[in-house]
Amino acid sequence: MALTKQDHELVAFLLMNVFEMKVPFYAHAHPHASDVRAQRPVLATVMEVQRGWDPSKRRTWKLYVAAIEAELNVDTALLAYCPDPRLARRYRDMFDAPGWSLSMRPFIFTPDDVPLVVNVDEARKNPSLAVLAAICHGSRTDVDEAFPALIAAMRAAGARQATLYDDIVLAGLPAAARARREAFMITTVGYEYRSELFRNLAAQAEARAILTLLKARGIAVPDDVREEILGCTDLTQLDAWLLRAASASTIEDVTRA
Repeated sequence: MALTKQDHELVAFLLMNVFEMKVPFYAHAHPHASDVRAQRPVLATVMEVQRGWDPSKRRTWKLYVAAIEAELNVDTALLAYCPDPRLARRYRDMFDAPGWSLSMRPFIFTPDDVPLVVNVDEARKNPSLAVLAAICHGSRTDVDEAFPALIAAMRAAGARQATLYDDIVLAGLPAAARARREAFMITTVGYEYRSELFRNLAAQAEARAILTLLKARGIAVPDDVREEILGCTDLTQLDAWLLRAASASTIEDVTRA
């Protein structure tokens, strides 16, 4: 779920490449779960991670889809990720079974449906897919083959996004795979890139400190300025903003050239 929040295009990619669905042409994807063309929804999706058996999903998933379709007046797909293939099979069988109520076809996928991304060029083109694939196959010993592709994906994603992806990978990999990846980072990846990650983490922490201080002092921060502060990786610039924030009366006092 964290990945789809970072990359709203990932859901459309899964529908097209895992389920071979023809997704309507769209300009961009919104976190509202709808793909849009000229600000008009053309497809909506509901995304869920299912780790346990819940027979009530036969009805509640229909409710989720119906609510979105009624709100947006657009076709809606429900995409469910089941880490356990046996659990996925049970859900598929439940929706294949005949019943008295409305039928529904959820798109249920497992780690087996997401190939491990080991190609560096592919990882650069779709960083979030590379991260998802590594997490899906974290318990496999050959997940190590994806570590170079993960580095390429993070570099392609940009400084701020890379640190978010790194957090997702660390949280999603089992302990053994996480330890092997840390060893790979130390012994294989250049010091310059490791230092870059640490700098980005420090920059994010300082940016949040600036915004927290401004909020505590009652200084309004426009969205574009907030994005500028959060996206800044220049520690010298962040230091200057933090010092100004301590005595500023307006946001202009902080961001002046």
